[in-house]
Amino acid sequence: MKTTDTVDEWWDQYDERGNIVGKQQRRDHVPAGRYHLVVNAFIFDQDGAVLLQQRSLSKLNHPGAWDCSAGGSALRGESALTAIKREIDEELGLTSLVDLNWHDSFRGSDWVEDWFAFRGAFKLSAVKPQIAEVAQIALFSPERAVDKLQQQGIANTNKQLQKALNWLALQKRR
Repeated sequence: MKTTDTVDEWWDQYDERGNIVGKQQRRDHVPAGRYHLVVNAFIFDQDGAVLLQQRSLSKLNHPGAWDCSAGGSALRGESALTAIKREIDEELGLTSLVDLNWHDSFRGSDWVEDWFAFRGAFKLSAVKPQIAEVAQIALFSPERAVDKLQQQGIANTNKQLQKALNWLALQKRR
């Protein structure tokens, strides 16, 4: 199957402590005890709705699944924050978001996943999805987004959304 993913991009390799210990191309197997950095974000509009994307059917991983607002692998030399801002710009054409200061991280079998939440004053009609990567986008109420991700999403994405929503609720109470 032809994919839109770039298999010759370069990634940093990390050890279990988060130190960069090497580099590799995406097409290469991640060695045991090494990890690559993956970044994801939820983007909320001013009214609290969350932007979700449905992945293109030509993606290597999880084609056609509903997913967070934007995400992908960090390229060699990128910090997590730099990588997620690049992914948001590439996949959605959004550049003026406000950092909500929510961040979470966990380690998978051969990757470290950093999650962020952002807020922006944008209209859905102004979002320009990258056709090769994104099948469609939509704004959902938080409850509907959690349901959508539980039903048709990628494992753990709905749990990360719930964490971001819990953080948002705490901020509103302050």
